[in-house]
Amino acid sequence: MRAILKPFVIHAAYSPIETIVFFSIVGTLAYFHVLSAIKHSAFFAPSYPSILRPSHALLRGNEWVSVRDTFWHHAKVKYSPDASILPLELFPVEYSLDSVHRLTETTPDWLTFFANADLTESVLNFTKEIPTSLSGFAYDKACFRPVSSEALELEAPCFTNELVKSRSIHQTLAFTPSVKEDFTVAFDGLIKSSPFHGGVEFELEAKQAEAIGDMKSSKWVAYAATALVVRFWDLAKKADSLDIVLILAGYVLMHATFLLLFYRSRRLGSNFWLPSAIFTSSVFALLLSLPIAMWFRIPMDPVALTEALPFLVCTVGFDKPLRLARVVFSHPHLQSPVGGSSSNGQLKPAGEIVLESLSSVYTPIFRDYVLEIAVLVIGAYSKVNGLREVCALAALVLGMDCLLLCTFLSSILCVMIEVRRIQSIRAISKSRVASRVASVATSPTSSPKLRPSHPSLGKKISSLVLGEKGSSLPATSGKKQDKPENPVARLKLLLITTFLTLHILNFITPLTPQRHLSLQSINSFRKVDISTPAIQHVLNSLAATEHIEAEVNEGTETNNHGLLVKVNPSIHVRVIPLDSAIHDSASSPSVSGTSRSTSEIVENFMSSWSRLVGDPVLSKWIVMVLAVSISLNGYLLKGIAAGLGGKGSVAKLGGVRFGGDATAEPSSYAHSEPVVVQQPVSPIALMPPPIIAPAPAPRRPATFTLDEVDRRLQARHLTQSSFSQDASSSSSSDNEENDVIVRSLEECIEIFEKGPRPVSVALSLLNDEEVILLAQNGKVAAYALEKVLGNTEYERAVRIRRALISRASSTQTLEHSDVPMRHYDYSRVMGACCENVVGFIPLPLGIAGPLKIDGHLFPIPMATAEGTLVASTSRGCKALNAGGGVTTVLTQDAMTRGPAIDFPSIVQAAKCRAWIDSEEGYSIVKEAFESTSRFAKLRSLKCAMAGRTLFVRFATATGDAMGMNMISKGTEKALEVMQQHFPDMITLALSGNYCTDKKPAAINWIEGRGKSVVAEAVIPGKVVKSVLKTTVEALCNLNTKKNLIGSAMAGSIGGFNAHAANILTAIFLATGQDPAQNVESSNCMTLMEPTNNGEDLLMTVSMPSIEVGTVGGGTVLAPQQAILEMLGFKGAHPTHPGQNAQALARLIAAAVMAGELSLMSALAAGHLVRAHLVHNRSQLNTPAASTPVTPGGPLGTETGGILGMKARELGMSTLTPSVSTGSLPPYSLEKP
Repeated sequence: MRAILKPFVIHAAYSPIETIVFFSIVGTLAYFHVLSAIKHSAFFAPSYPSILRPSHALLRGNEWVSVRDTFWHHAKVKYSPDASILPLELFPVEYSLDSVHRLTETTPDWLTFFANADLTESVLNFTKEIPTSLSGFAYDKACFRPVSSEALELEAPCFTNELVKSRSIHQTLAFTPSVKEDFTVAFDGLIKSSPFHGGVEFELEAKQAEAIGDMKSSKWVAYAATALVVRFWDLAKKADSLDIVLILAGYVLMHATFLLLFYRSRRLGSNFWLPSAIFTSSVFALLLSLPIAMWFRIPMDPVALTEALPFLVCTVGFDKPLRLARVVFSHPHLQSPVGGSSSNGQLKPAGEIVLESLSSVYTPIFRDYVLEIAVLVIGAYSKVNGLREVCALAALVLGMDCLLLCTFLSSILCVMIEVRRIQSIRAISKSRVASRVASVATSPTSSPKLRPSHPSLGKKISSLVLGEKGSSLPATSGKKQDKPENPVARLKLLLITTFLTLHILNFITPLTPQRHLSLQSINSFRKVDISTPAIQHVLNSLAATEHIEAEVNEGTETNNHGLLVKVNPSIHVRVIPLDSAIHDSASSPSVSGTSRSTSEIVENFMSSWSRLVGDPVLSKWIVMVLAVSISLNGYLLKGIAAGLGGKGSVAKLGGVRFGGDATAEPSSYAHSEPVVVQQPVSPIALMPPPIIAPAPAPRRPATFTLDEVDRRLQARHLTQSSFSQDASSSSSSDNEENDVIVRSLEECIEIFEKGPRPVSVALSLLNDEEVILLAQNGKVAAYALEKVLGNTEYERAVRIRRALISRASSTQTLEHSDVPMRHYDYSRVMGACCENVVGFIPLPLGIAGPLKIDGHLFPIPMATAEGTLVASTSRGCKALNAGGGVTTVLTQDAMTRGPAIDFPSIVQAAKCRAWIDSEEGYSIVKEAFESTSRFAKLRSLKCAMAGRTLFVRFATATGDAMGMNMISKGTEKALEVMQQHFPDMITLALSGNYCTDKKPAAINWIEGRGKSVVAEAVIPGKVVKSVLKTTVEALCNLNTKKNLIGSAMAGSIGGFNAHAANILTAIFLATGQDPAQNVESSNCMTLMEPTNNGEDLLMTVSMPSIEVGTVGGGTVLAPQQAILEMLGFKGAHPTHPGQNAQALARLIAAAVMAGELSLMSALAAGHLVRAHLVHNRSQLNTPAASTPVTPGGPLGTETGGILGMKARELGMSTLTPSVSTGSLPPYSLEKP
C-alpha cells in the first residue's frame, strides 16, 4: 500500500498548489453529481401534487403588503360599492412557447415573440377576444373597471394587463367578488372550443407540482431541508426512547469532535486554517465517496444517512490528520536551517518536511485505517438493513480520507509551512524597522527601553478557556518526544465494534428503514409568488389606476377605496405555432444561421454559467476559493519580497526553492555591488583542428520543469561562487567578519522574547555575534546554549561559548586557537560526557602488536603523547608472540560501592551487620538491589564497623557496563529496604570511601574491584637474547630487586610493577574509559622466574582491579566506539552480558605484560635512556649538547669524576658492573 500511495504523496508534497486545485475541481464535480442525484431522488419527490394556494396583498400607500386569508374573507363579506377596501380577484394567464411537461417536445429556442411579430400579434388578438368569447360567464358584469380621468362620465373599460417576454406573454384579468361563476372553467371551455387562432394552436396545460429539480436559487435547499426535518420528525414520534437517546448522544459526540478539532488545532498554533483544512479534507472525502457508492449501487436512504451522520463523523474523526500536523509542526527544521549556521540559513524544503513527517507516522496511521475499515467491512457484509449500507459508505469514506490525508492535506500543510516561515520573516522585519525608528528617536547617550509586553484581557481569557496557542509544540525544536500512544484511536475502534455488535443483535434500530412515513406528513401547501415580474407588473398597474382614482375622487367627494387583491394560480396555455409561422421566422433575413449559431453558443454558455453560479452552495464556494486564492497569493508575494529584500534567513538561501547544500558565502547576497569574476589563468595549449560535424537535425523547443530550472540556476550559482573561493582563507574570513551586521541589543532582545516559538527558532534568526551579545547581557546562559539553540545547533553552541569564554579571559586567545571544534558529533557528548564544551582535544593514537591473547591476535590501541611507549609495547608483543602468546584467566568480576551508615549506638550497628551477614538479610538486600536492573547481580556484601558507623561494601556484576551508575542505583534501593528494618539508621553517604573509587586503597588490592585478571606467558630464552637483548637470569634478578623489594621499601600498595599505568591509561583513553580510574585499575604485580631448567622465562601479571566497560560513559563517542568495534568489543554482548568488558580487561592485562617485559628488558640492558633519546626527543626542539663543567672519565675508572674522587677519599672500592648487565651487548637500533 505504501508503494501505491508513494507517487501521489511525492507529487502532492512538491506540487501543493496543483494538488489543491485538482482536488477542488474533482470535489466540485462530485458535488454536482451528488446534487443531481439528490434533486432527482424519489425521497424528495412529493407523494402527490402540491397545492398552490392564492396569495393576498393589500395596497398601503404605494406599497403592496401581504395579508392573511382571513383578512380577504372579511373584506369579501363586507364588500359594497361604498366600502373603504375594494377586494379584487386576479386571474393570471400565461401563454408560453414552452411546455410545463419535461418530456414534451418544445418549440425551437431561436423562435421568440420578439423575433416573430406575426406570432405575437396572433396571441395578443386572442387575448383581446377573451371578454366576448367566454360562454356562460358574465365578463362585463364581473370585471373590474377602474375610474379614468378621461372617461369620468363614460363607463370605463375592464382592466387587463399584458406583459410580453421572449418566450411567454402574460395576461392578467381582474374581477370583483360579485362573480359567481368560475372563470377557470369558462376559460377552459374557450380553449377547447376554438384551439386554433391566426395560425397558432392553443393548448391548456395543467401545471405540475414544481419538482426539486426545477427549483431555483435556495428554494430547493429549503424544500429539501423541510422534507428531511418533517420526515425525521415523523420518525422521531414513532421511534423508541433508546433510539432517540442514541441519536442525540451521537450528535453530541459529533459536535464534541468538532470542538476537539478546534482545541487541538489551536494547541498546534492554528486557530482557523488547520481545522478548516482538516474539515475540508473530510468533506471532500465524503463528496468523493458518494459517487463511488452510487457506482457500486449501494442504496442510501437520506433519513438513514442523517441518523448515521454522527457515526460517520466519529468514524472518520480528526485524530490522524492532527497527528500528522503535530509531527509536521514539531519538525526540527521547520524554521531552523538544515545544517545550523554553517549552512548559511539553508531551510529544508516544505515538501521534504512533510514527507519525513508522513514517513514517521505512516505506520500507526495506516494501521488504524486498516483496522477501522476491516471492522466496517464486516458490518457491510452483515444482513442488517440500514447498517449494511452505512458501514459500506463509512468504509469508502475512510479509504478516501486516507488518500486525501496523504495528498490534499499534505499539500495544505506544505503551504502552511511556507506561510509560517513568511510570518516569522515579516515579524522580524517589522521589529527591525520599529527598533530602528526607536533608535533614531532616542538620544545617542540614552538607550531606548523596551516596553514590557502584557497580554490583553481577551488573550488571557482565550488562553484560559481554549488553552495556550501552540502549547502542543515542543519547547525545543528537534527534540523527539517519546509519548505514549494516544488511546483515542483504540477507543474509536472499540466504539465502532460495539455499535456494530449492538446493531447486529437488534438492541438498537435507528438505522433500519422499516419505519414508513405518512403521506400527510409532507403535505406541501405553497402560495402564489407575487414577487414574479408578471405579478409585479399587474400590481404596479393597479396601484397606478388607484392613484388616478384617488385624484378624481378628490374633486367629486367620493370615498377613497383601498385595494385588496387575491392572486390566483396562473393558468398555463401552451402556444404551438404552425409550421408556416416557424418557416417564415426561420427564413427571415434578420436571423442568419451563422450569427444565430454563434450567438446561441455564447448565450447558452452564459445562461448555463449563470445557472451554475446561481447555485446557493456553489456560488459561496467559488467566492470563498477566489478570496482565499487572492489572499494567499498576495501574502506569499509579500513574504517573498520581504525575504529577498532583507538580510533574514530566507535571503541567505539563494532562492526559495533550492534544497541542496549551499556553498556560496552569505556575503554575496548581502551586498548589492557587482561581483567581478576573475577567470583563472590556464596554460596555453595547442588546440586540435576543428572537426566538422554534420548539420544537426532540427530540434523541438526545449521544455523545462520548475525543478530543472532550479537545478540549472543553482549549478550556475555554484560555478560563479567557486572562483571567489580561490582567495586565501584568511582574507575571506576577515571579510566575513567585517561583513557581519550586528543589530542593536534592544532589537535582539525583542526578537529573542517576541520572535517565533520555540526559542530556538527565534535564535536561528540571529547571527552568532547577536547571540553573543544576548549572552553577555544575561539573556542567555552560556551553559544552556545547547538547550536554547536546539539539538541541531550543537556546533554553533560550542562556537558561541568558545567566543564568550575567550573574550572574558585575559589572553583572549581561545576563540581563534588551535583547539579543534568542527566536524565532531557533540550530540553524543551532551548530557553524557562533558559540559560547557568548547571543543575537543585530539590525542595521537598508535597501534601496538598484534598480540596473541588466548589464541587470538588483537591489535593494542594506545592513545598517548609519550614517545617509545607504543614501540616498546610492540617489542614486548613480538617477544610474547614468539613464545605462543599470552594466556589469561578472569578470577572475579564485581564492581563495588561502599556506603557509610550511622546508627545511634554500636549495638544497633552490630545488629545490622549481623542481619546483613545472615541468609535472610542477604536475600532481602539482594532482591532489592537486583530489582533496579536486569544486569545488576549482587555477588557479595562485606561489612566493617568504625564506632557507630557501619560500612557495607556491595560487590556486583554489572554486565558490559563499567557499572558505577548501575551499582549506585541498586545500593540506594537496598538502603531504602534496610531503612524499613532499621528505622534509626542514617545514610551518611552513598559512597563512604570503602569502595574505593579513584584512590589507592589496600581493599582494592586485596579484595579486588571490577575485573580481576591474571595473565601468564613463557618467553623462550633465545627470544630473550635476540629480541630483548638480555638474559633470563638478568630479568629475574632485576624484577625481584625492582618490582618486589623496591616497591616494598617504598610502602607501595599494588605498585609491584614497572609501569602498568602507562599501558593501561593509553588503552583507557583509546577505548573511552574513565582515565581517573587508572589509580586502582593499574594495581599490578609482575612476577618473573626461570623455567625449563633456567633456559626460558615464565612471566605472570596479576591485576585485581581493572575497571572497564564497553557500554556507557566515553564509549558512546564515535572515535572510541570505532576502536571498540575494531577489537570486536563494541557495546553489549548479544548473548552473554559482560563478556565484551571482560575481554577488554583480558586485553589490558596482556598488553601490560608486553609493556612490562619490554621496559624491564631495556632497564636490564641499560638501553632505556638511549631509547628515549631516539624515540622521545624531537630533533627540532632538542638543544645542542653541552660540555660537562667537571671533566671526568667513564664511571668506574681511576679518574672516575667526582664520584671516583669521593670514593678514593673514603677508602671505598670502585663499583664493578652488575652481573645482570655486564655481559649484555650495547644498545642498537638495528633489528635482529
